[in-house]
Amino acid sequence: MNLPWKKKGIELTAPLTEDVDDVIKFIDEYLAPRGVNLIVMQIRYRYQFRRHPECCGYDPLSEKDVKRLVAVCRKHNIELIPKMNLCDHQSGLPANPTDGILHGHTNPEPMPDIKDGLLRAYPEFDELQHEPGVFYSRSICLSNPVAKIVVFELIDEMMEAFETDTIHIACDEVINLGKCPICAKVPKAKLYADWVNSINEHVQSRGGKIMMWGDRLTAVKDTGYNNWESSDVGTEEAMHLISKDVIICDWHYEADEEFRSVDLFAEAGFRILICPWKVTENAERFIKYAIAHDKGHIDGLLATTWCNAGELARKLLYNAPCKGVNTEQIAATLAVLLS
Repeated sequence: MNLPWKKKGIELTAPLTEDVDDVIKFIDEYLAPRGVNLIVMQIRYRYQFRRHPECCGYDPLSEKDVKRLVAVCRKHNIELIPKMNLCDHQSGLPANPTDGILHGHTNPEPMPDIKDGLLRAYPEFDELQHEPGVFYSRSICLSNPVAKIVVFELIDEMMEAFETDTIHIACDEVINLGKCPICAKVPKAKLYADWVNSINEHVQSRGGKIMMWGDRLTAVKDTGYNNWESSDVGTEEAMHLISKDVIICDWHYEADEEFRSVDLFAEAGFRILICPWKVTENAERFIKYAIAHDKGHIDGLLATTWCNAGELARKLLYNAPCKGVNTEQIAATLAVLLS
């Protein structure tokens, strides 16, 4: 697909350790030849942390694994950026077959879930620490000062391991925000913005920058999006509170006619990446709207995947069969977007 932007990127889930070789081959033989120059890799806590080994998540990558991924990206001048979920998505349920992600669950009633590395190690950082089950996923208590200390140290180690000056901090789909007695006293937009700005200031102090998802920064009433792709929980005013040097990843997956967030981020002075997903027609519609409404604020494409990276690699390299629910469709859309 002919794109007018400098960055041509893809979000990949960190490979299972058994799939590292296949994902390296995928980068080397499929993504690089198609001009991909940006990979955002969702690590969450799936890394063998040395400073906080208690926070290691499921099937963690070793430093050696990461350095091999760094090396193949450097060979092709691909920017490799680690992604950690540093607000919501602190728990969930694994997929079948396993893809390395704890997925949020939208069951009508709260149900027991698996805490990810940070909250498993430090249950006192949980915004809903006294609730056995939650809707969708757990969140970090943004008013806990010790949580911030640990998060900063995890960020430092992640950026050092990936040899990068950029980290993606996610902060998407925040639902369980402002629930604890301390957080509840602060307006949600300020609580959210203060957290993002504190991370940004820390990363800037080491000469770096942050990326984040944009869904909590626009309002359903202003965009017409659903309440996953836009906020109806009071965080939208944070758009006017967070630093304008934060790079926004604007994700949308539905068959919308307009993508008002593209315009709103331009008006607010943010640089953004356009982030579609699995449905080819929807992705193309989003990209065409973005091209037509680009005010010079769009840096490029970041196609999202949200599936087993090893399986995706084998599908696109060898046309191997897929067990994951969405992998075939994601692969077909990627083939179009990266052509």
